[in-house]
Amino acid sequence: MDFLLSMKRNKKAPVKNVEGTMEVGVAQVDITPATPIRLSGFAARAKSETDKVIRKLYAKALALGSDAQGPSLLITVDLIGIQWRTTSRIVELLAKKMGIRPAQIAICVTHTHGSPEVGCLISHLQCRGDYPNNYHFSDSLLELDQLIHIAQYTEGLVKKLEEVALAALKNRKPALVAWGRGQAFFAENRRTVGGPVDLSLPVLRVTSPDGTLRAVWVNYACHGIALGPDVNAMHGDWMGAAQEAIETKHPGAIVLVSIGCAGDSHPRLRDKMEYIKVYGQEISDSVDKLLKSKLQFLTKPPVGRMKWVKLPFAKTPTVPELIEQTKDTGIKGYYARLALDRIQRGAALPTALNYLIQTWQFGNKMLMINLGGEVVADYSVRLRKELKEDSLWMNAYTNDVSCYIASRRVIKEGGYEADTSMYWYDQPSPFSEEIEAIIIDAIKEITPAVFKKKERVWIK
Repeated sequence: MDFLLSMKRNKKAPVKNVEGTMEVGVAQVDITPATPIRLSGFAARAKSETDKVIRKLYAKALALGSDAQGPSLLITVDLIGIQWRTTSRIVELLAKKMGIRPAQIAICVTHTHGSPEVGCLISHLQCRGDYPNNYHFSDSLLELDQLIHIAQYTEGLVKKLEEVALAALKNRKPALVAWGRGQAFFAENRRTVGGPVDLSLPVLRVTSPDGTLRAVWVNYACHGIALGPDVNAMHGDWMGAAQEAIETKHPGAIVLVSIGCAGDSHPRLRDKMEYIKVYGQEISDSVDKLLKSKLQFLTKPPVGRMKWVKLPFAKTPTVPELIEQTKDTGIKGYYARLALDRIQRGAALPTALNYLIQTWQFGNKMLMINLGGEVVADYSVRLRKELKEDSLWMNAYTNDVSCYIASRRVIKEGGYEADTSMYWYDQPSPFSEEIEAIIIDAIKEITPAVFKKKERVWIK
């Protein structure tokens, strides 16, 4: 397997090291399927496999810190999602081979809808007819060839993610690491005109001590749906275009993209190829401004913390309720049929979702919060108010994309993110309104005091 390591030379930027270096390695690998496969993300997409490629898909790894310090590892993947069953295998392999603690490993997907199905949204593939106007769901299994191709790709993905991680670890060398925040403006709230959206654009820069740019990690909170279901071909959407634009401007550097709390945010203009390039260029231009600005140096590799919580569902349906639910001709009825089959085979429906919360602390300079699932913007807005905003970096779609993570407000309002989407993700019901408090409390529990705002004490 050929890995592109950041060993090429590129134009040097004048970087003055004021505090010291950190050992950093970076690598990437092509994860574009070698055989035709069903794509994920849209029920309205063609029901056939495809081997068409608009832009190749990549997994990229960034290793931070020496063996003595205990390295941390970020992997970004051009896929719609990743399940914990896949992430946990990577975590176990790296723990066994390199002794890396689970809290020091984060796998972020870009949520491109131009990527293969990997088990997160497989119910999309069972939708038949003209969605959303005249459609139904098949009770048959997927065609055997399609099922085998998905299984083979997912198994091969584990090996590729392990190998790109090991390549980044092997490639570590002294580097200067710095970060800052800009903005991009093409995301909008897709539920409500003028609704909450996170426009922040945090960027992490990695340079050699001589100023050579080795890697850029950029984050933005917007769905990867600039291209819609009419395109049955593999592509990285605006996230892939951003990587390509920045790497073209800075030959030899590897660019990683992660997604913030974008569950209810999408691009303002969609469904044309030109929009992908426009948004990618907007990200690239904003990144260039930041790269030339005075960034804050990070001299210590991150300290990882993690906490599992249980997010209760509003109600786990009974068998009589599921039987009644089968009358629904949409995804809710299809889920009921699947659930009844499982119950008769001896399985129990869950009453809560096991949910992982992870933080990475870069000294007293920056706190990175890694959340699983499709997290809505309310969480980012709230945390920026309740923690120190200038030190905060929010990643969603990390480690386990099991469903949408709606806020209390969104759950009360209902709609796709709170309700219908849960059945597409094979969950038994919407969440209880209390999940927002559970998540926020857990984040604060593992957040060091240096990143918390001091409570005001009123003297009477």
